[in-house]
Amino acid sequence: MKFAATIIFLLSFFLESSVTTLPLVFLTLLCLAVLTRKEGIFVVAFIAGIALDASSFRVLGQSSLYFILYIFLVFLYERKFEISTKYFIFIASFLGSFGFLIIFSYNNIVLQSLMSSVIGILIFTILSRFHKDIEKKY
Repeated sequence: MKFAATIIFLLSFFLESSVTTLPLVFLTLLCLAVLTRKEGIFVVAFIAGIALDASSFRVLGQSSLYFILYIFLVFLYERKFEISTKYFIFIASFLGSFGFLIIFSYNNIVLQSLMSSVIGILIFTILSRFHKDIEKKY
């Protein structure tokens, strides 16, 4: 899973910083947080946010703060409900992308949020296949 997650993460970082306005890094971090359920994702979210802000010429720390707070909310939600389902990923990626796009004042927020939800499910499906393969080996 580490190799697949790294490839997807780097690809999403490259695409978001150069080609698209969809929050692909956020989607990848959300899926990794749901699958791994480890606190180390906060460090990754912080570093990714700083790098994304630097490459997008935004104020440093805005993306990091949003990523960390949203992942924290997901972990709080995890204590009460099951979060590793496609329904949760769809709703969480829609709401998270909607908030991200509003904060950074992008256009076509609803359409981009819907597209982000579909892409989030795709990323979750790919990463969950690799995650299950690793669990079966050990």
